Amino acid sequence: MRLGTSPRVRRARVSHCKMGKSLHALNEGRIGVKAIEVAGRILDLLARSEQPVALRELAAAGHMSPGKAHRYLASFVASGLARQDAATRRYALGPLAMRLGLAALSSHQPLRDAIALMRELRNRLDETMVLSVWGAQGPTVVHVEESSQPVIMTMRIGAVLPMLATATGLVFAAFLPPHFTEPLIAEALKARDCSNLFARNRAELRRLLNAVRAQGYAYNHGHLMRGVSAAAFPLLERSSKLVGVMAAMGRDDRINLDSGAATIARLMEAARNFNR
Repeated sequence: MRLGTSPRVRRARVSHCKMGKSLHALNEGRIGVKAIEVAGRILDLLARSEQPVALRELAAAGHMSPGKAHRYLASFVASGLARQDAATRRYALGPLAMRLGLAALSSHQPLRDAIALMRELRNRLDETMVLSVWGAQGPTVVHVEESSQPVIMTMRIGAVLPMLATATGLVFAAFLPPHFTEPLIAEALKARDCSNLFARNRAELRRLLNAVRAQGYAYNHGHLMRGVSAAAFPLLERSSKLVGVMAAMGRDDRINLDSGAATIARLMEAARNFNR
């Protein structure tokens, strides 16, 4: 006589099997989310760091051993989320991280409005327009509208601009709260070679920034490259919060305070009317 399994027992076994699978799937889901959280901590440290970061520091941020952190970083490098300096073996954000950051910025409505304004001004004035925002390392170029003029100096998206050697840097120094800009200003003033700075000491800098605030823009006449000038303007929200800095770059004979005064006046009016 064969003994069979009752339907009730079979149902119980099936239910137990399904429950086991559900718990296994839930645990897998938790592991996956946890891995993303750990990866996020590592990427966040890379994003906030002004210099490339050592493996040991990244491991500490992720609360893991250096060996485990290295496996994460190998995947980051392979995917483009991070890059490794061949000489120092330190890590920084990679090209994919840059594209993701720029995509996130582009979805921010005030920046979308700024890009639309720059495109309109480029079409009207035929000058190269550059939009920069404040990043972890200082003034960072996030958008460029090229003119039809012969290329003299190109601006690369993602480039970090010097605080005290560019018109854009001066506008950030003048219109951002000091706790953002002070570390970079102090570093610039301590540099051995100050020959290319607009101001070489605190007194000169105070006078210069007061002038930038009073006139509403900063002007750079061939400071970084001979024959190339730039005028930079703050783009402020209605709350007076700085969204970014818009700069026009071109030849000295087109962007200057004499024959180019009308162009600078149009740019200043457009910047003042931004988001109004």
